[in-house]
Amino acid sequence: MNPEQVPAEPGAEFAEQDLSQLAEFADYSNTQARDALTALQQTPNYEHLAAFLNAIREGFLVVDVTGTTTKKRGIRARTLRTAQGQLVLPIFTSMDELRLAVKGGAKANSRAARRNAAEPKGAVMPAREALQLITGDRFVAAEFDSGSAKQVLLRRYVELAADDQPITAELLEGLSK
Repeated sequence: MNPEQVPAEPGAEFAEQDLSQLAEFADYSNTQARDALTALQQTPNYEHLAAFLNAIREGFLVVDVTGTTTKKRGIRARTLRTAQGQLVLPIFTSMDELRLAVKGGAKANSRAARRNAAEPKGAVMPAREALQLITGDRFVAAEFDSGSAKQVLLRRYVELAADDQPITAELLEGLSK
């Protein structure tokens, strides 16, 4: 489904079929990116890293916006912090991965916290726009699928994926030197 198919301002002409298209986003999954992530984790090398970076450029990615809406600031992406307090941007390949991460965090807390936990909310965004969020603050990295895979990529690799430059294993190997 292309984002152009979803009307920006639903009106009287907003048909039920358009609502079913919106429902697709509730269960969205970027299977190409997820498969490339699995391959990277099973065999970590520059070829699989290049394949993953190319895969996350396509389709859509999910950003966690659970409980972050305020009148003053609007909707904001949730962030993580390293042990040293550095910002990390969580990005998900599917809504299911987001749900797993948010519910997994609630499991670690008390029963009262789980009861009061907000229902996970994600912004399904064009992949490159989601990747470009890393330039919006002092992020040091992005963590992909923090509920399961927990794959952390340094900012320079995420910025490379957000760019139009071709990504190859040779390029990545040269960057690491």
